[in-house]
Amino acid sequence: MSTQATAAEWIEAIAGKASLPMPVVQEVLDRHAVEPQSTLPRRKSLRIRSVTLKGIKEGTVADGPFGQTFTFGPGLWAIVSDQNFRGKSTLLGVIQGGIRGDIHERVKPDVWRWLSKAEVVFEANGIGHRLLVTKEAGDPDKGAAGSFSREQEGGWFTLYEGTVGKPLERAVEDAMLAEFGFARFHAHNEKDGSHTHGWPVIASALFVDGPGKAVFGELLVDAIPLRLLQMFMGLPWVSTYTAAATALKRLRATKAERPTASRGLGDRLRTRLEAVDASLSSARGRVRPGPDRAVLRATMLEQDRRLLALREGIEETRQEAVRVDRQLQGATTLLLETRRALQQLRDERAAGVVLRTLRPVCCPSCDAGIDHNRHSRADEGSTCALCGTRQAPDEDEDALRLEELQRDVDDVEVNVAELSAQATKAQASQRGAEAELSKAIEASRATEAALRAEGSADLEMEIRGLEAQREQLLALIAAEEEEEEKEEAATGAHDEAVLQAAEEVTKDLYDGLAREILADVSREITTLSRSFGVQNIESMDWGTGGAMRIVQGKAPTSFGRLSPGENLRVRIAAALAVIEVARQRMYGRHPGLLVLDSPGAQEMAPADFAALLSRVHEAIQSAGDIQIIVGARADPTLLDVVPCDHVTHAHGERFLF
Repeated sequence: MSTQATAAEWIEAIAGKASLPMPVVQEVLDRHAVEPQSTLPRRKSLRIRSVTLKGIKEGTVADGPFGQTFTFGPGLWAIVSDQNFRGKSTLLGVIQGGIRGDIHERVKPDVWRWLSKAEVVFEANGIGHRLLVTKEAGDPDKGAAGSFSREQEGGWFTLYEGTVGKPLERAVEDAMLAEFGFARFHAHNEKDGSHTHGWPVIASALFVDGPGKAVFGELLVDAIPLRLLQMFMGLPWVSTYTAAATALKRLRATKAERPTASRGLGDRLRTRLEAVDASLSSARGRVRPGPDRAVLRATMLEQDRRLLALREGIEETRQEAVRVDRQLQGATTLLLETRRALQQLRDERAAGVVLRTLRPVCCPSCDAGIDHNRHSRADEGSTCALCGTRQAPDEDEDALRLEELQRDVDDVEVNVAELSAQATKAQASQRGAEAELSKAIEASRATEAALRAEGSADLEMEIRGLEAQREQLLALIAAEEEEEEKEEAATGAHDEAVLQAAEEVTKDLYDGLAREILADVSREITTLSRSFGVQNIESMDWGTGGAMRIVQGKAPTSFGRLSPGENLRVRIAAALAVIEVARQRMYGRHPGLLVLDSPGAQEMAPADFAALLSRVHEAIQSAGDIQIIVGARADPTLLDVVPCDHVTHAHGERFLF
């Protein structure tokens, strides 16, 4: 089948290979998210525009505030210094952190402490993006403020604003994957199980900062170098093949794990159920005739409810008795006080009458005698016989007050009598409720004693325990049967056959082109490695399985066995080879950005370094729209190749910032 096969032809080929109807194949592929992706991608571009660093240095020979903006464009750019440790790697680390969203993880702790601002502006497919991190200078804490924005209508549209960390990194990742048309790719291995790789892994292939485990990128697991190569070269069908292969591995891993965990589980559960049924039958056979314990438990439950109601009733009658008693005491006190007032008024009135009926025979002041007729005349004239004061007629107000007080006494006596009757009734009700509660308590204790009859309780507990085991076993058996049905429905009898057929058909679609591209890349890596000074290299073959077979000095070897210097040279050769082959074939998704940190390290001879720079320069001249940034010690070989206005140079003992 041709590489340019349509989605319908692809499904038809899978159905034919699996000997299944096309609807069944389509259903399985949809369930495992395996989709056809057959088009050749257009070229992508990623360019660094500028890097701005601000802060205050401390603990150095050049302490004090600093602020520096570094600008970049297409072509070859160099960041150099006459001495080591002048900030080259820090600047390149900030660039890498800017396009990955993790600047705070890409600089050394002392430099991070100095910074108050780090800003990276870059273009993704011609659209400006800005990552900005701000903090207090001198603060070593990683909890800085971060924002990620996209250029829009002459301004910046914020995509994320918050603290630095995983949320910021995720925002950058989502934007870059969408902009470049990359997708997170799935992987499955025995150690980590199913997992995904995204933008951080993809972006790592744009940076070469020394020897590493992988030829391309940072990770060696899950054949990441090969998958990155396939992704950047834009091989049609490779994403589909990866999805099908991962789904097949996951399915087989699930099937392989299940027998160890649950093989024969259903049979073991059923055997256990038979044993429990036998024990339950035996226990029930040992039950002696007697009161029905279930009825006793129901009776005790009802008695408990009645005891609760009786206690609530007693509390209510007690409160009523207390209330009536308080009213009775108040009324009794009032009655006593009213009677006392009545008696006092009567006594005062009687005393006044006695005094007015007296007939003194002499003056109490001078003992002069008083004429008896004087009293008679005083009575007739309503005057006092002694002083002659005229007296007004008495309307007998005291009599009226006596009548009112007597009526009050009568009313209070009636109220006291009523309250006394109510108090007697309330006390009787309370005593009756308490007696009823005592009887209910005795009945409850009798029921409880019956339930605690020797032997019956233990036997009942045994029966109840066995019944509970039986119910649990039945539930587990039902769940196991349901799980088996779900697994059969989820994985189906056809899933493995369809996925295996999809893997094989898809691999056939792109395998020929993949081999051609890998052969081109392998030849380019071999040529570049030789020119960079890797000695005695006869051939390098990057196979479709992901391993790079190397013949050096007529002896087979591998990338992992190369010396650190050879390792670095081959990694740089691989990065340049991918860009060159993509340029030759005029398609691919490599964004055209490459950052090299100290490529002349690891004892690279001047001639080899010159060859490396020459090939870098050729790549720039051939492609024209790519950007390569090199950080290195100042060297005439490098400065001769890079345009003067593309060089950032820390002369002498100076620092870059």
